[in-house]
Amino acid sequence: MNCNKTRVLMSCALDCELSAREEEEFLKHLAECPECAAEFTEAKKTKMIIREKIVRVKAPQSLVESILRLGTHTNPQAEGSLLFDQL
Repeated sequence: MNCNKTRVLMSCALDCELSAREEEEFLKHLAECPECAAEFTEAKKTKMIIREKIVRVKAPQSLVESILRLGTHTNPQAEGSLLFDQL
């Protein structure tokens, strides 16, 4: 694995979303590359700071219900298309 691929996979690694093979290659690269290892360490610190500082709020039930109702209205033209394609 090279530095570019390692940087692309850092976010997935932080979220424990790598396959076993990807994780093995990722960790091997970090062991061999001090620059990527330092970048990953900083990324982990940033994620921890965000997790500590984030304030979670419960959405009002009326908002939840409104969003759920939106999901029940289907647009025949939009069937099979991606949401962002509709925007």
